[in-house]
Amino acid sequence: MAPPSFKERAALIGVYRYQAETASITVNGMALLSDRDSQSLLTSAALEAVIDPAYRCQWKIPSGFVDLDAQQIITLARAMRAHVQACFDREAELLDHLEKGTFTEDMLDQGWPA
Repeated sequence: MAPPSFKERAALIGVYRYQAETASITVNGMALLSDRDSQSLLTSAALEAVIDPAYRCQWKIPSGFVDLDAQQIITLARAMRAHVQACFDREAELLDHLEKGTFTEDMLDQGWPA
């Protein structure tokens, strides 16, 4: 069997990034889903929190509902955004290694944000 092509390896790196991105995160002891729908919902809640600093909402996390004020929502959204960006940054690093010929398969299991 032939080794994976450049294109196949690049696609696999993207799969690993997506898995890390959507695996969920913990912020201030609170578990948050980080799938694409949850990212979108949190972004829209954060926009409302910026528009209305008195905004509050019931946010559903895996363990149930929590009451969040505007500042807490913004904090969660910023942490989510940082997590997602860190996943894309790691993907870019791995693609750079792939282009330079310094990529090794074991790199797929290293360096992803938790």
